[in-house]
Amino acid sequence: MRRLWPLVFFLSACGSQDLSLTEPLRVSATLPPAYLGEAYGAQVAAEGGVRPYTYTLEGRLPEGLSFQGGRFSGTPKEKGSFPLTLTVEDGAKNSRVQKLTLTVQDPPPPRLALVLPPAEVEGEFILLARLEGREALGFQAELSLKDLEPDLATLRPATGVFLLFRKEKEALRLEAAFSRPLKGTEVFRLTLRALKPLRPQVPLRAVFYDREGKPLGPPLPDRGLGFKALLELAQTFGKKGENLGADRNKDGVVDEKDLALLQEAFAAPPAMEKGSGPPSP
Repeated sequence: MRRLWPLVFFLSACGSQDLSLTEPLRVSATLPPAYLGEAYGAQVAAEGGVRPYTYTLEGRLPEGLSFQGGRFSGTPKEKGSFPLTLTVEDGAKNSRVQKLTLTVQDPPPPRLALVLPPAEVEGEFILLARLEGREALGFQAELSLKDLEPDLATLRPATGVFLLFRKEKEALRLEAAFSRPLKGTEVFRLTLRALKPLRPQVPLRAVFYDREGKPLGPPLPDRGLGFKALLELAQTFGKKGENLGADRNKDGVVDEKDLALLQEAFAAPPAMEKGSGPPSP
């Protein structure tokens, strides 16, 4: 029995905690804004003290959000500023209190963020476009390409992104539709060639379509094609059956061939006005 005492003392020492060596309990909670109708998540950061931590929250959360185990989560259904009081208690009954304000606001509008080389270039480089801000179901865009030549064979949409394009003098016109609403993701990349040494700049104007497919501004001219046709193709791509509206060649499947027909119509020169004839020699 005597031989077991050292082991007992050793195990007791391993299972105990010297509170004099424990760092004080600290809490760091800064809540980022939440956006109406969009999923939200934020974790309270607690350190030091004696684990486990117990979290208590006082105050009214916006409808759609919940708080459990130090984490805010859910999808807010109302806007406003919501004052809250957070209490964190550790295993030794030490506690810290912090005042918080959770703000719920309208999401920022969608925008195309173009990633370009930050320094002067000569020759080819890659333009990358990201969709930032609020969710969107597609966009129309016109990119100004002064002293830049696009290699359209390298235009690569991201998965679930369907693009139409045409070159217009020193501009590139794009029409895009997504198979589902997107945000915070790359939508396409394209190789450009600088016609002279320069620091790339690509001004653009864009009109976005919200998650219901409604334009957030006056649409750009589309030569009668319409965003609806491209969106229908994006949302039914790969489907088989009869009477599919996006099945433009009527072969019973919505596929790359139908996208090619849309691209052909989008890139075609504008029709001559009625009554006009060919130019005089």
